[in-house]
Amino acid sequence: MKKLIFIKIVFNTFRFSDIRLDPEWIKYRMNIFMNYTCQSLINQTNQSFMCTLLYDKLSKEIIESELRKYPELPKNIVFESNLNKLKDMVKSYDYVYEVRLDDDDMYHNSFTQQLLDYSPNPETQVLINQKGYVYDIINDKLGKWYFEYPPFYTLIYKASDYLNNVRYYLEGGHAGAIKLKYEVLESENYMVILHGKNTLNKFNSRNQVGVIEDLYEKNRILNEFKVSCFDKRAYKNI
Repeated sequence: MKKLIFIKIVFNTFRFSDIRLDPEWIKYRMNIFMNYTCQSLINQTNQSFMCTLLYDKLSKEIIESELRKYPELPKNIVFESNLNKLKDMVKSYDYVYEVRLDDDDMYHNSFTQQLLDYSPNPETQVLINQKGYVYDIINDKLGKWYFEYPPFYTLIYKASDYLNNVRYYLEGGHAGAIKLKYEVLESENYMVILHGKNTLNKFNSRNQVGVIEDLYEKNRILNEFKVSCFDKRAYKNI
């Protein structure tokens, strides 16, 4: 059974705010992506995955200009305005594992390997990650995080269905994933990154279920997620 691990990141194709087209906003998000999310991708122990960051065609010139400021991305991490190229890839696989990820969060460096090794029940439609971590990059605080209805999930499709545009409907957004036929992955597989413009999450929220004070344990976890010490001052301004 051949699985295509497809990591889908919506960079700025959401329609609820025009700030997504602002050059300064794009510059900031690109910096966060390159220093955090991208590091967790390029350091996956198994690189047999495809990651597409979807951008609005109206921002094409800005996106390309910002990308030139960074080292060239590997061929399995691309910025695209559509998913047309993905369809050709899908034809060579039996299943598509569509992994959801935001452009400012991270997965554990073993995550793609876990998905390739995992054998879900035949009827399972989605794999859910409820346990993970939260890292406040401004204040250098690491905590344990628990989402009952998380935005960290992997939808499972037969490749033939995917090519025929079969998609699951998630009632109420991310919370709807758990209404599908699901299995929970028990490892702490994700890291929420808190930065100056992350307005949806706070460190001391109901999702935080513990603070990691032990320095050795903290550094071990950050290293596994490939979090390095960048200049945090760059992320303070909203």
